Amino acid sequence: MSRLFLLCIFTSIFCLLETQSQYSVGDGLLTTRTTVLLGHSCPDNMKCFLLFGLWLGCLATSGWAALSVNSTPPYIKPCRKSDPELNNCIKESFDHLRPYLIKGIPEIKLQSIEPLKIPKMAMDNGHGAVRVRAQFSNITVYGATNYTILDVKGNVTTYKIELSLGIPRIETTGSYDVNGNVLLFPVRSRGDFWAMFTNITGSGKIYGKEVIKNGVRFMKTEKLLVDFKLTKSKFKVRDHLNGHNVIGEAMNQFLNQNANEIIEEMKPAATAAIGKHFKNFLNGAFLQVPIPVWLKD
Repeated sequence: MSRLFLLCIFTSIFCLLETQSQYSVGDGLLTTRTTVLLGHSCPDNMKCFLLFGLWLGCLATSGWAALSVNSTPPYIKPCRKSDPELNNCIKESFDHLRPYLIKGIPEIKLQSIEPLKIPKMAMDNGHGAVRVRAQFSNITVYGATNYTILDVKGNVTTYKIELSLGIPRIETTGSYDVNGNVLLFPVRSRGDFWAMFTNITGSGKIYGKEVIKNGVRFMKTEKLLVDFKLTKSKFKVRDHLNGHNVIGEAMNQFLNQNANEIIEEMKPAATAAIGKHFKNFLNGAFLQVPIPVWLKD
């Protein structure tokens, strides 16, 4: 625990004791009480506000949620910069992480990704035969943790990691809202969707940089580029906007008959949206785990 955080604790305790003392000798004329921290009542709103601000500031600057640089949690299989088989070690680390991704890692605020929950995702494709703006919500993805790491290339100087992986099958459900044109026909639809993808091969390029927080080194993901290929896909949508099943059935038929072409048209928008989501996902994890925990000198 850092000295700064200890100072915050002692200062806050002192303020609470002083506040309670003032309350006990008050003249009974106070009419406003603010409850804050540990259930204590504060007769002085300004003091309570400052006390609450002090706690927030301490939590924000002390690195309270981050792991200690000397810890080796069970979900981390550390590698060494000097390891001649560094790429293989990184590959093994990703494989080692899989069961923990299934359960989630509360220690670093990482939720389970089996299934993977994505609240919102937007795709905007303004060129080609499929020009649509799509909003997806309440997305649930099944099968993402069944990955196999195929290849890894890591540069410990520039913090660039390239990897490729394979996933046999992914199913996803959620809600959609689509507006645009497919070929020459206007499309406006809103409803629920189901999709299945098989034999997925994905690749990712992580561009990281070292950042210092309270004297501790972390890796921040500056950019994430993703790409994917798949051999088969199947879609089913249930349109709620147009009030009858004819539109939905026609859309299902069109999607499944032209799945490969539609996916290729939408790939730039899809990879951008996926990259944005997982960049935030990676930063949520990497900025909680100091570099010396997973990459030893």
